[in-house]
Amino acid sequence: MVKRRTVLAGVAASAFARPALASSWPTKPVRIVVPFPAGGPTDFIVRLLTTKLSEILGQTVLVENRAGASGYLGNQVVVDGPADGYTLVHNTVGVQAINPLMYPDSRFNPQRDLVGVATTATMPNVLVVNPAKVDVKSLKELVELGRMEPNKLSCANFGNGTSAHIYGSLLQKVGGFKATEVSYRGSAQALNDVVGGQVDFLFDNMTTCVSFVQSGKLRGLAITAPTRSTLLPEVPTMAEAGLPAVDLKFWFALLAPVRTPPEVIVRLQDAVGKAMADPAYAAALRARGAEPLVTPPAELAAFLTSDSKRWADAAREIGVKPQE
Repeated sequence: MVKRRTVLAGVAASAFARPALASSWPTKPVRIVVPFPAGGPTDFIVRLLTTKLSEILGQTVLVENRAGASGYLGNQVVVDGPADGYTLVHNTVGVQAINPLMYPDSRFNPQRDLVGVATTATMPNVLVVNPAKVDVKSLKELVELGRMEPNKLSCANFGNGTSAHIYGSLLQKVGGFKATEVSYRGSAQALNDVVGGQVDFLFDNMTTCVSFVQSGKLRGLAITAPTRSTLLPEVPTMAEAGLPAVDLKFWFALLAPVRTPPEVIVRLQDAVGKAMADPAYAAALRARGAEPLVTPPAELAAFLTSDSKRWADAAREIGVKPQE
């Protein structure tokens, strides 16, 4: 009888421990790892959330940049750490969907080893050309030029599997032409060479290219978004420009180690949802060319799985292969 009471007492204690964890969490600062350098979209989007998120959680929320290996270095830090909700990662769809294709032998797989907390934002890319070098005024004219002179045009990207690579290669495949690929280590170098006239076209992040388009140094031919941007209202969407198949949504999401207690995930989801509902967050994103992306928690896992598959399928279609 004594043993039975002891067991029952242990069961009762266990049953109350998890709700108690949810009500007490967090008791110390929360860290969000950004697996890319400071200043880029993955970095500034999550930093826009942290002030309000800190207020809601009652704890400081810190952002730590751990760049390297196409985002894998920062992700590995999170996966190798304790699954207690105090260390999260802010990923791109590229890390979630393309990296597993490029690094199939990695001991870390984001779709297996991380669980979604929330989508945070979406940001389009803009197809840009230097009008002083490539005097085309529309996407149709660029495609026609590419068909007339195969491999004469050059296409910049940020590296194998990046958004610029996926969009640029899809454009060539759907448009029926071939361009010479020029890969860079980062978006800044790629953009600089397009502005400088060394490379012909690029699908660049809205944030970094918008000022060049507004000033006339670059010409925007199309934007990978369902609607036009208020920052570049004269630039048509890919669908309007005649190639809707190139229009994949590039998104960002907060994730936690897969063994994080479900009640902590729920607490995080509630807090992030409230932070994203702050009008200041949406306004700050739109000022940088991004848009909030709110996915109901009940639909989050399905969205992350299905949209990652769309990107992975597109990557396979253009021939993305494992890194050597």
